[in-house]
Amino acid sequence: METNPMNSYYRPALLNNNIAGIYGSQGNLEKALEAMKLAINYLNQFIKTDASDAKKERAKEFLYMSIENYAGIYKDIGDFEKAKELIEYSYKEKQKHFDVNNPELYKAKILLGQIYLSLKDYNLSESYLDAGISHIKKIDKGNNYWSADAHYSKAILNEQLGKVDTAKYYYKVAERLYENSLDGAYDELYLDFTLKASHFYATHQEKEKALSISKNAYNYILKNQGSTTSFEIQQCLNLGEIYYELGDFTKALEKAYSTEKLLKKRLPTQTNSSDSIEITLYKPQTILLKTQSAYKLQNQKDVSFLKKEFKAIKEAITIIEHQKTLIGDDTNTSILIEQNSKIFEFSKLLALELYKETKDKAYLNEVLSLHESIIYNRIRARLNSKTSITYANLPKKILEQEKAIKKDLKITLNETDNIDAYIKANEKWNLYLKMLKNNYPKYYKLRFASISKSLKDIQQKLPNNTTAIRYIYTTEQLYAVVISKNDTKLFKINQTSVKEQILKLIDEKSSFKNNFSILNNLYTTLWKPFENQIKTNNVVIIPDRDLFNLNFEMLTTKVITSNKELAISSLLKKYTISYNYSLFLIDNKIKIIGYKDNFVAFVPEFNDKMKSDYKVLIQDSLSLDKTYLTLLPQPFSKDLAQNSTRLFSGISFLNEKASKQIFTNEAKEHKIIHIGTHAESNNISPELSRLVFAKSSDSINDNYLYTYEIYNENLSSNLAILTACETGKPTYQAGEGMISLAHAFNYAGSESILTSLWKIDEQSSAKIIELFYQNIKKGLPKNKALKQAKLDYLATAEGRTLHPQYWAGLVLIGDTSPIQLQSNLSLFLWIAGGLLAIVLIVLFLKKQTKNK
Repeated sequence: METNPMNSYYRPALLNNNIAGIYGSQGNLEKALEAMKLAINYLNQFIKTDASDAKKERAKEFLYMSIENYAGIYKDIGDFEKAKELIEYSYKEKQKHFDVNNPELYKAKILLGQIYLSLKDYNLSESYLDAGISHIKKIDKGNNYWSADAHYSKAILNEQLGKVDTAKYYYKVAERLYENSLDGAYDELYLDFTLKASHFYATHQEKEKALSISKNAYNYILKNQGSTTSFEIQQCLNLGEIYYELGDFTKALEKAYSTEKLLKKRLPTQTNSSDSIEITLYKPQTILLKTQSAYKLQNQKDVSFLKKEFKAIKEAITIIEHQKTLIGDDTNTSILIEQNSKIFEFSKLLALELYKETKDKAYLNEVLSLHESIIYNRIRARLNSKTSITYANLPKKILEQEKAIKKDLKITLNETDNIDAYIKANEKWNLYLKMLKNNYPKYYKLRFASISKSLKDIQQKLPNNTTAIRYIYTTEQLYAVVISKNDTKLFKINQTSVKEQILKLIDEKSSFKNNFSILNNLYTTLWKPFENQIKTNNVVIIPDRDLFNLNFEMLTTKVITSNKELAISSLLKKYTISYNYSLFLIDNKIKIIGYKDNFVAFVPEFNDKMKSDYKVLIQDSLSLDKTYLTLLPQPFSKDLAQNSTRLFSGISFLNEKASKQIFTNEAKEHKIIHIGTHAESNNISPELSRLVFAKSSDSINDNYLYTYEIYNENLSSNLAILTACETGKPTYQAGEGMISLAHAFNYAGSESILTSLWKIDEQSSAKIIELFYQNIKKGLPKNKALKQAKLDYLATAEGRTLHPQYWAGLVLIGDTSPIQLQSNLSLFLWIAGGLLAIVLIVLFLKKQTKNK
């Protein structure tokens, strides 16, 4: 019997498309991706059948829509590059198969404009958005909704570029188009627009327009949704925030109290519903609006007032902690943390003012603790959005147990009449958390420990002969906190033009310019104000924001006239500097683990043969990895790995053998893990930055190790070396790439990492690491080994290779202790001892036999 292609392929494609939508609405994006991929495969199979041409054409339309939906899921995950590739593919296929007047073409253009906007490629974004708008005007003047969407994107684009008047124009056009297409109604996208637009107008002090948009949305909700709904609470709070941004702090305070009343009216009747959980997400933000407004209205901010407001904002943090335990959904937890980052920032500001007024070091400790918590929670929020993470050293059955309890929690939260089931599920959850805390403390701390942590004993945790310098940005100011064994002091730093000067130093277009004045200016600004407080040779720097893109070693105590002088007039010569991304990681009591094996290296050279072999293996053009084919070969990295393998009597995996699969199987539990490969920095979503391994027949489509995947690995080591060309390349969110990568390797078991802050020269970095390894072999601490390697490099380098671009990018993050290597002599003694023991046993047994 012949099979019907509609039943075999088309209907399963439709079903999987719907399933993907359901998973997407639930926040399970990994499952949504799986379902959408199946839908696309079924449609491709249907198009190959003997179905009629008309049916195939409809299937093609459905296929391109499915590919765009597939891209949309990747966009929600934050993988904008993958989303861009898919939308570009769909657009090219539409151009082949559709008439120029087909509406599918302008939709594709607008989608491309939006994804390039997410990627911060403003030129391409504007080009595609303009093309989409022109196309609509030409063939489909009645489609106001897609045009509204495109104009909204153009408004955001120009706002981000600082073109206020142009952004204003597009916001107004988008508003008119939304109103025309929706006939005065508000859908989810239009409500999102009103929130964004009202804040834009308020920021630029267009009072009437900002209030008009927010009030109209608020009144619509009251009229059509009823009173005391989550939408009313959202819009009431938004209106208060608009008043605050406009400087009307009295009205803002009034709206904060109104929102508070709505919350009190709403919560007692639905204490266990999912709607209630959603509503309580607004409670901390309401407290923030109330305390910020009161702060602005208070002329004399004495200690009593500051303490009162600080207590209130700390209560908001307590509420967030409580909410975190009630929410069984990782995506909502992620949103919870991200939404309330302003609460931590305002708490930090109040603690700072209290310290200045009282000189009580407890408040300075609060500043440090809150600042570290903000960074830690940002990492946690991103990890919470990745449901596929399994985490190293955590049994799968434990993670499955966690998922099952969360599922029960979510179900019972939706059953408003089943309070007993909710209480039982919540008790199970609390017992599970206690078990994790006792049996898997590392995982517990990462995922579920308190959002706000304390640093009261940081001075005692400092290693000997070490000073820690923690830079902290507030909303308006930059500070440096200098921590020694004896004291902790705060210094105000003049941040004027710091960001611009750092960008000039790391700008690839001006890599070889001699910016000698900038090096001295940054020293004068960032270091000199507290230099007399540094009494130790070892310094640990914990940067913030753009400072993560700066290596302090290259700053000079005077204006030099040549790169050769860097060896004698820079901080590299004066101090032994290492880095960390958090004060939480500094602890001199942490026990250093001794691993049996010295060294393992993974270096895919990316030569022409590897690329040609890959092209032979791949058959699906949609899956072709074009980036892999453009990677530059790395001969110096390969030579370094071979030489280092001999130096440490280790093992190396080169070229095709340096696959992701072999890395995950072989990397663990070595004193040194050396990774010499390319890397791709994701400048929008740092957790999606990735290391590139070799493609092989066993892993054609799985040769990338993403930052978030590193948490799944066991990379136990004293040191991980990442010589990737762009490992720590500055990201759009300054410092985020470096923080995320260092945190992932630390969780996976690496006590420290040596990595690069920017794109580095392969040959010079190989030379420095070779010198570094020789110093490690001599028994030097890791920070001193790297310092001496750089000084030795500068002593022999000539011409432009003396420029900081060639050597200053390499930095050490984490523990600085020496590595206790397994020497060939000690290995020989162990073997000899073992053989001697065997001989003695044999002689003893012979003697026993003879006596018998």
